[in-house]
Amino acid sequence: MPEPSVRPFLREVHPDPHGLVDSLALPVPLPFGLQPRDLLRTVEDVQQLVHRLNLVLHDAAYEPLEDLLDRASFSGLISRTVAARLAAASRILVVNRYHNGYPDLIRTGEYPGDAVQRGVGLEIKASRSEGSWQSHGPRPGWFCVVQFAIDESAEAARLDRAPTTIRCAMLAELGEDDWSWTPARSGRIRSGTASVTQSGKLKLRAGAVWVDPGYRERHDALLAQLRAAEFRRIAPQRALALLATRRAAMSAREVAAELAQEADLPFDDALRATQSAFASLRKSGQIVRGPERGAYLAAEAAGE
Repeated sequence: MPEPSVRPFLREVHPDPHGLVDSLALPVPLPFGLQPRDLLRTVEDVQQLVHRLNLVLHDAAYEPLEDLLDRASFSGLISRTVAARLAAASRILVVNRYHNGYPDLIRTGEYPGDAVQRGVGLEIKASRSEGSWQSHGPRPGWFCVVQFAIDESAEAARLDRAPTTIRCAMLAELGEDDWSWTPARSGRIRSGTASVTQSGKLKLRAGAVWVDPGYRERHDALLAQLRAAEFRRIAPQRALALLATRRAAMSAREVAAELAQEADLPFDDALRATQSAFASLRKSGQIVRGPERGAYLAAEAAGE
């Protein structure tokens, strides 16, 4: 007699190694002796842990882990598992033993008892969000964001939903400018909140070390949106800097062609942003018309 099939939620899902990004394709080398394969193994360990715990809970007639824990606790479980696995993979890192210390991983032997309230290392964040990543303070340093997905479809029974999986693992070094700060409201117990800004999100997306192939299209679309938005933000200063350096008249198309390659953007996106930048620079008097139609000079170069 054939065995009954396993319900979808209780099936183990293994991360696809084809989602791994070659270290040479990353914008900057990984820190602390980590290798891309360490992130793949970590993703596999996280998914395996959640799967095994849910099997035990199911056999004992408990709710699944995703329902038994609140959102913050479930994210915390994934975060702590990632920290433990990356510490085991690295000869340099160890879990910070200070309660609620920052960051989650620090260099072995750098602090007494491998514990520090605030030090240098690698902070871990686990989140279902595609970009709303927060911290207790705008802290510069290395961050690893692990994005996961929980099937919360109301149209299917829990055991017929997809199991929880990791969508991508991202690493980047963020600066203070990559954070925004929202102070706590008067009379509220909760402290203020630091949120990763557009520039920080771009660094993290660009620093994805492993992406589930099924999520790759969405990831790439988000990355393209962030690159375009960040370029629009910095286009005026980058265009002005290029004109000032060349000390020659250039058209918006010529400037866009150079900046598009630098920003890894499609030319049409760069051109629209550059044309808008030229308009604001003309209005502020920072660039002036050159001798040829449609070409402009940096005002400081034109006055020489």
